[in-house]
Amino acid sequence: MNRIHLTVFVLLILVLSQGCTPLPNTGNAAISDLVLLMCGVTKCPLEMILCMSEPACRETLACNSECGTAGARSEQQACHLFCQLAEGEESEIYSSLVQCFAGNGCLPTLPEGTDGQCPVTSENIHKVYVLGSLDEIEGTWLEVRGLNCGVPGSNWEGGYDALPCRSDSWVCQAQQWWYHTSFCAPGENGSCNDKGVVHLIGEPMLSDQEPGLLEVFYANPPLQPQHERWYILSRPHPDWIMYTYCGSTPVGEYAGLNVMTRVPEPSNAAIPPEVDAAFRQAAVEFNFAYEDMCITDQSECPPVTAVEDVQDWLLRGAQN
Repeated sequence: MNRIHLTVFVLLILVLSQGCTPLPNTGNAAISDLVLLMCGVTKCPLEMILCMSEPACRETLACNSECGTAGARSEQQACHLFCQLAEGEESEIYSSLVQCFAGNGCLPTLPEGTDGQCPVTSENIHKVYVLGSLDEIEGTWLEVRGLNCGVPGSNWEGGYDALPCRSDSWVCQAQQWWYHTSFCAPGENGSCNDKGVVHLIGEPMLSDQEPGLLEVFYANPPLQPQHERWYILSRPHPDWIMYTYCGSTPVGEYAGLNVMTRVPEPSNAAIPPEVDAAFRQAAVEFNFAYEDMCITDQSECPPVTAVEDVQDWLLRGAQN
């Protein structure tokens, strides 16, 4: 390998070490960079060269490289995720590169138990709400409270539930159900930054083996496969719901927990007293602190375009 190629590889790995996946704070970045370098050179050399030759892939890496100064760890993770979805989705080479790193064990994994813990166990699963069909939750739901808020030193450091303007939608298109979730990277004062909203699309499936289990298999995640197990912890009103999602990607497991609603003007203050009481009781039953949940302000969020996004996804799939 000549000096130019080695320099390209080193620069790329240094960017990836900041951007492809959240890194644990080992206290020795040089060692992490060296490990990634050796793994990438031996396992994914072709993908690395192709990425450096494609503008879209290089731009995504440049986006990733800026995330190291995005603030707290959870904000850095949100930045990386947004780069992967907003820019990386346009580059098949970038997707192949990140997938190659993940498939060959080059990406560091997060410390176990720090990215959320699934509250549903064999002892309390009988308390979950059992959906009869997805028709019961059809439409768009907006988050007003979340538990995975990115608090350092907690078991919920990922910060996914603190992303601004989070929504969940259940859409029936082309004689099939689809799951759509959207959010944006945080800007000042917790609002969306100027890059807009990104989304993920998945295929939901109610389990016929485990009552109360709703599975989501993502169609366009940054890393394949991404799979989540959903459980509704409380649904005291048709338009108010508390659920948990327990998921995994090739770099580890994660979990979150949300209060969502489909009322016209969603906010934490809009939760009816009897609904709030039911959610607090569920927190006791599933062993988490209700008051630890962060509050989501939906007042300045753009309209959710779930149906349009799913239709566009289906159209692009048909064209390919």
